[in-house]
Amino acid sequence: MNPPSNILKMNYLSLKISLLFLFQACCLTAQPEGTASTPPLDWPAFRRQVLENHPVAKQADLYRESAAATLLRARGGFDPKAYADYSAKNFNKKNYFQYTETGLKWPLWLGLELKGAYNYATGDFLNPETRLPSNGQASFGFNWTLGQGLFIDERRAAIRQAQIGIQQGDAERAAALNDLLLEAAKSYWNWAVAENQLTIFDEALRQAIIRNDAIRESFFQGDKPAIDTLESFIQVQNRMLDVNFARTEWQNTMLALRNFYWEPDNQPVAAEKALRAPALLSETPVLAKPEYSLDLQQQAQSQHPEVRMYEAKLRSLEVERRLKNEKRKPVLDLNYSLLGAGWQFFPTDSPNGAGVLAGDIKWGLNFSYPIRNRKARGDLQITGVKLAQTEYELRLKREVIGNKIRQYSNDLDNLANQIALYRGIVQNYRQLLDAENEKLRFGESSVFLINTREQRWLDAQIKYLKLLGEYRKTEAGLLWSAGKLTD
Repeated sequence: MNPPSNILKMNYLSLKISLLFLFQACCLTAQPEGTASTPPLDWPAFRRQVLENHPVAKQADLYRESAAATLLRARGGFDPKAYADYSAKNFNKKNYFQYTETGLKWPLWLGLELKGAYNYATGDFLNPETRLPSNGQASFGFNWTLGQGLFIDERRAAIRQAQIGIQQGDAERAAALNDLLLEAAKSYWNWAVAENQLTIFDEALRQAIIRNDAIRESFFQGDKPAIDTLESFIQVQNRMLDVNFARTEWQNTMLALRNFYWEPDNQPVAAEKALRAPALLSETPVLAKPEYSLDLQQQAQSQHPEVRMYEAKLRSLEVERRLKNEKRKPVLDLNYSLLGAGWQFFPTDSPNGAGVLAGDIKWGLNFSYPIRNRKARGDLQITGVKLAQTEYELRLKREVIGNKIRQYSNDLDNLANQIALYRGIVQNYRQLLDAENEKLRFGESSVFLINTREQRWLDAQIKYLKLLGEYRKTEAGLLWSAGKLTD
């Protein structure tokens, strides 16, 4: 018996719409040019690209350069300094005086400063104390801080703090890269999951179209009822919606991924460059072992970048505390210089140089001390408070880091169990679908049951895929919480 004409018209219209959807599906599911031949972008390659080319990674390298420049500047406090001073007065055609002094000062450790100078003075109205030999006078001596500043002063404190600053700069660089890689890992695995999800729905759409064509052909041959063609066609429509949503999600995750993918010439990767994610469902994932998290927790207590930053800050404050404590001492400076007749330091009447050190010399002492010295005592107490605050912050930071590692470890263990469970669920749903297809061949099943079995299998695949992505993001979070994502 031939099908009624209205059913024929309905199926003829269904055929036209189906072909239109098929054409649209081919256009929508087409991958960017060159993607099929592009090797998959795995996580190690993407991570290496981020560390080498991302602007934040290059900016992080400047932390150490800045710290090195600070150390260079601090060492400049001990650079030798040459100087020259010239003053003269001429009035009413008279040469009152001309005075010249040139010399070199060289700061050394332990508050000692060597100095050498040459003085020359002429004129009609020189002060008695400024009169010099006719050929000038050379001098050589030192300034020595014997009280405040003997063991540490601003220059030495600046050098030690700058040396600590290099270690702190390394820790800041590691912290910045650690945070960068966490965000990069989230974007990468979101993109990988979205592209694999799009691939799954693409294949599901292709199978739905093939099934719809086969059922429609069976209907025209009188083997299937008209309602089956509508059932299979609705399934094609649903698959089209799945593909559209999946493609939009993939496009958005691709844009987020490109924020981290930069070329060596400091330019973002070209929008037309094809990128392809690895097939996540084709491989059995390697899951972290429980003792791995315990090792990370032990290492993080001393090696985490933020812990190292706090430890560097404590060492810098300890240098500051020593300097403030030194300020409590009285100022006692000794200056001493040998004086020569011109460049002659040893008088001719003393061949063995006896008496030179106590003869032609210039020396002096400088002493001062605030009676109550409240400024120095207050500065020392303020630094002590800063030290105590930083120690409390370090303890809190270690506790927070430890708890984060435990949280990520718990999530990782839970996800590992779910992945192992869902791997079996996906396989079981596939067996049910294969069995239902076999029953359909013998007329013991229906399109509705096939669609139901297939939908459950697809849902299980997508959930399993998302569990894999969530596991990888959590694994990155675990390494981030331990400060080891850059290792």
